Amino acid sequence: MRFLPTVRLFLSTVFRHARVEDEMDEELRSHIENRTADLEREGLSSPEAARRARIEFGGFQKFKEQCREALGASLIETLVQDVRYGLRTLRKSPGFTVVAILTLALGIGASTTVLSVVSGLILRKPPVRDPDGLLTINSKDPANVFAADRSHVSVADYLDWRAQATDFSSIAAANFDSFTVSGGGVTPEFVPGAWVSANFFQVMQIQPVIGRTFLPGEDQAGKDQAVVIGTQLWREEFAADPHVLGGSLEVNGNSHTIVGVMPDAFSQYDSSAQFWMPLVISSGDLAPAQRGVRTLRVFGRLKSSESVAEASAEMTAIAARLAKAHPDTNKGWGANVMTEQRYMVSDWNVESALFILMIAVLLVLLIACANVASMLLARNSSRTQEFSIRAVLGAGRWRLARQLLTESLLLSISGGALGICLAYWSLRAILTQFNWNAIVLATAQVIGIDSRVLIFTAAISILVAIIVGVAPAVRVSRRDPGERLKQAGRGTTTAPQRHRLQRVLVVAQIALSLILLTTAGLFVEGFIHEMRAAVGFNSQNVLTASVNLRGLEYYGAAQRQSSFYQNLLRKMQESPEAEAAALTSSLPFDGSDSMRFVVEGHPVSKPAAQPSSGYFVVSPGYFKALHIPILQGREFTSSDGPRASPVAIVDAAFARRYFPDENPVGRHLLIDSAGRPGEKWSEIVGVVGDVNEILGQERPRPHIFEPFLAHPQGDMSVVIRTHGAPTAFSDSLRHAIWAVDSAQAISKVKTMDRVIADSGQGDNIMSELMGGFAFIALVMAAAGIYGVLSYLVAQRTHEIGIRMALGAERRKVLRLIMRNGGVLIAIGVGVGGLVSVALPQVVGAVMSGLGIHEWGILVAGTTLTVAIVALLASYIPAHRATRVDPMVALRHE
Repeated sequence: MRFLPTVRLFLSTVFRHARVEDEMDEELRSHIENRTADLEREGLSSPEAARRARIEFGGFQKFKEQCREALGASLIETLVQDVRYGLRTLRKSPGFTVVAILTLALGIGASTTVLSVVSGLILRKPPVRDPDGLLTINSKDPANVFAADRSHVSVADYLDWRAQATDFSSIAAANFDSFTVSGGGVTPEFVPGAWVSANFFQVMQIQPVIGRTFLPGEDQAGKDQAVVIGTQLWREEFAADPHVLGGSLEVNGNSHTIVGVMPDAFSQYDSSAQFWMPLVISSGDLAPAQRGVRTLRVFGRLKSSESVAEASAEMTAIAARLAKAHPDTNKGWGANVMTEQRYMVSDWNVESALFILMIAVLLVLLIACANVASMLLARNSSRTQEFSIRAVLGAGRWRLARQLLTESLLLSISGGALGICLAYWSLRAILTQFNWNAIVLATAQVIGIDSRVLIFTAAISILVAIIVGVAPAVRVSRRDPGERLKQAGRGTTTAPQRHRLQRVLVVAQIALSLILLTTAGLFVEGFIHEMRAAVGFNSQNVLTASVNLRGLEYYGAAQRQSSFYQNLLRKMQESPEAEAAALTSSLPFDGSDSMRFVVEGHPVSKPAAQPSSGYFVVSPGYFKALHIPILQGREFTSSDGPRASPVAIVDAAFARRYFPDENPVGRHLLIDSAGRPGEKWSEIVGVVGDVNEILGQERPRPHIFEPFLAHPQGDMSVVIRTHGAPTAFSDSLRHAIWAVDSAQAISKVKTMDRVIADSGQGDNIMSELMGGFAFIALVMAAAGIYGVLSYLVAQRTHEIGIRMALGAERRKVLRLIMRNGGVLIAIGVGVGGLVSVALPQVVGAVMSGLGIHEWGILVAGTTLTVAIVALLASYIPAHRATRVDPMVALRHE
């Protein structure tokens, strides 16, 4: 029953504030008047009785404060007062306020930026219903060290899995590829797409924007002419026509009927596929040898009653049965189940890099907090008299501490708001560099500042307010008001113990800055080493492009494929702009195939024991076009065709490993005996220089080259060395291709320099981010040192004036101040240096692909850099101290 009156009193106090204040004033005055009357009756005069009554009663405002707290509205009222007073106080110190807000904005903005990337790459779930129930089922390759649990699946294994698995409500498959889209006056384009099983969209639980998905039976031969397109293709090729259903899309020369349009988010997520066609399984896909051909990605929708662990155990058992039943193709192979979200993260392999970035932004945020906390400590020390007077007038310790926490909260909220703006700008700048392939481009479109990031920013702003405000608040609450008033009036030099926390914060800033700068230096140095490393060929003035022959006339028609590319080469070589032109199955730094082989005289017991190497199919003139040196033997010629004796060329790495003490020219290799009918030994006719596959590769792996004329393929890359700028030859290259076959598309038109740069683009972005964070940390640490030393010098102005009045030389005063700063710098650099010595090993263990060279010089250089910057920051206030006028300094207090 007491609750309702309490609530009524609280609401009355809040909404009838003026009336309640008047009632308190009237009641308190009546108490004083009554006591005055009592004292007058005891014989005192009226003025003396009034004076005695006021003395006995105590502080008028203090009693009013107690009344407000008893009424329950004190918290809201004082909070509003604290906010208003905090805003006025911050407005009176614009320099401090701007610097503090900018410092916090840099720390919060960096955190928000990196978290946005983390949210987009790691925390983002598939845009489907019940994303946690969507699992991907992969083959486990016992021979794949790098991605053993993410291998694709063969058609036969997929069908067996689908038939035997009981923990899934349904299982679907997809084969992602790129296709030539043309027709209707549209220029042939190379567009990513996929063949999918008829139940693919049901497993994904995604609905089309318009139209429908595939019906049962549409994945049968002769009934597979339907196609579902993505929103991007719908907009670009069909102008978002709502009547597109029933229209046609020509894919690889075959006409398909459009039956549906999928949402844009699904297109961006689904490996950048822009359209989907039915996956037709033929009898040839079920041949025993085809079980070893793994091209499918398999997805399963988990039953609500089952768990991922149970589904994984079931698939492992099924894979073990298949390995036993089909030892030729499945021996040692297993199955792995993971959520689709987890698959995306592991497939991108960005966890280690993002972990390092999160640590980096945490250090930046800690440095920002230490900086602002030290600034607040210095600023609040100059407000000693203010806090003392407020305490004497009745303000409690909690009230004073709350005032400081309110001011720090205002700074943090302002810094957080500005930090979001900085994060938006920096995120846009970063994402413009996500451009080295189609999947990365699609990923960049969905990375942004979402609700999770905004919640994080709000939470981090509040946390920062507590971190930077708690130290000043605690210090103020612990001081005795009377002692503060005495210190404020004496004008004495402040005791060193009062600045101990500020010195600790400065040391922490220096140490953290050195750690962050060393970590950034490791990435920058590794990237520079990569870019400066020899690649094995001359990449200047070289234009590259990919051509993927599509159309029924090219499938399985080696002669037609060979004829197309030979005609293309002739047209390019006839151009006066081209110095040389050639073909290759893969470009250096763009990934190469692997091939198993047997060296003559070194037999192996079983196919699985055969060594493997990098593998390229190249046309005559390839080594000349890229300026790859011929070390021994000869290059391929036009006579190395299908009817000639098989020949091959190896690189120097291959020769060193398999022919260490002999000339490999004239020796023989059995190349891919399992994948080619009959055993034909290829004669090694030449040895070429080593060519790297990745930036900074110190030990090139062995490579085998075979002639294109003897092994024609439908998918090839073109390399053209031009006399002038290679980009100027792009149009000529396109016209040459369309002159041979106007239905073929060309893609990935890049200079060779761009191909190399794109291969290291992720390292480049990482280096830039780490370098940016390190620069911000170094600037904030310098500002922190400058601010604290400036404050300490200001506090010692009276002392410095006495010293100089008594004859102290300016250089001695300079040395005195510099010594104080030097001690802090030495401690901070020492602590940070000890941690930095271990950083190369720690970072190298986390980032296995990062090459670390000359780390001792790097650690020494970063330590020296931080020390110099810190000394310069301390020199400015020290030099200012030497210019103090003794007479002004003696009157300072």
